[in-house]
Amino acid sequence: MARSGSSEARIPMFSGENYEFWRIKMVTIFRSYGLWGLVEKGFLIPDSQTKKESEDGSKEEIDEKTTAILMKDAKALGIIQNAVSDQIFSQNCKC
Repeated sequence: MARSGSSEARIPMFSGENYEFWRIKMVTIFRSYGLWGLVEKGFLIPDSQTKKESEDGSKEEIDEKTTAILMKDAKALGIIQNAVSDQIFSQNCKC
């Protein structure tokens, strides 16, 4: 029988215990979203892709490919932030 409802994966909450089990589940979730490579390796935006000033003094926007990467990075970060308890998050937050 097909499951009805959202196709979104349920994100497991990390409370400070059973890290290895949580990590394995998170890797699987990131792979299912196509985000694991980004989480594992990160990314660098080449200087040529950052905002630059053109000859007429206006700023050019970051290209679509870089924007897509930045959006994936934000999605991955949001998943991680929502997957840790407030206590764990506040201990490691550089807010």
